[in-house]
Amino acid sequence: MKRNQVRDLALTSVFAAIILVMTFVPSLGYILIGITELTLIHIPVLIGVFLLPIKHSIVLGLIFGLGSMLKAVQVNTGLAIAFINPLVSILPRLIFVILAILIFKGLKLVFDKSKKGDVYIFGFVSLISIVSVFYASNAIATFTGWNTSWLNFVALVITSLLLTFYFGFIKGESKDRVLYPSVMLISTVVHTLLVLFSILLFSKQLMYDLFQTEDVIGILVTIAVTNGLVEALLAAIIGTPIIIALKQIQER
Repeated sequence: MKRNQVRDLALTSVFAAIILVMTFVPSLGYILIGITELTLIHIPVLIGVFLLPIKHSIVLGLIFGLGSMLKAVQVNTGLAIAFINPLVSILPRLIFVILAILIFKGLKLVFDKSKKGDVYIFGFVSLISIVSVFYASNAIATFTGWNTSWLNFVALVITSLLLTFYFGFIKGESKDRVLYPSVMLISTVVHTLLVLFSILLFSKQLMYDLFQTEDVIGILVTIAVTNGLVEALLAAIIGTPIIIALKQIQER
């Protein structure tokens, strides 16, 4: 067995172990907020997308999904019940990995083929961030009754700070660094949308029972733009330094 194959198997095993630990240790991979959960387990999966061959990354996605289903069986309350269905717990995670790989390859192609690829990627990520924060503030206003004007003002401030931090991070000697947080952000948003769409498609009645409302789509949109935004930011902040460090070790 070649040295690279041994390294890939070892890394896959390490990431798989991390995913399982984050799945079953309380408040580590799933942070409960009300009856919804903030998911962080997708971060090691995305790191694997950067460092491992496609088939190994898909294995991590499968382990992510299987762990999610087993965790749902263990909890068996609230929104977790939806994830007992493998079409909600496993299928979206496999699609998520495949799309994350395509997003990485697509953004890298834009970066390599265009002299201003980093600028275009920054603009695209900024657009996603602005739209997400805007809808998040309006969703919060709708469900809390707080003043919309003040929330929108706070959203603008938060967006400015986020984009400043993002620009400060990617502006450096190595322009490749723009790829890491960008893929983490976009892929996390995709993951959130895939999971929520699966819940809507396969567990709609459960949503009616939990939230006692016919506006299930509104509930899912609220979760997408609040939980999803936080998950995306955490993925970029936590995952990017780890990827950079592992890439440097890998290149030695």
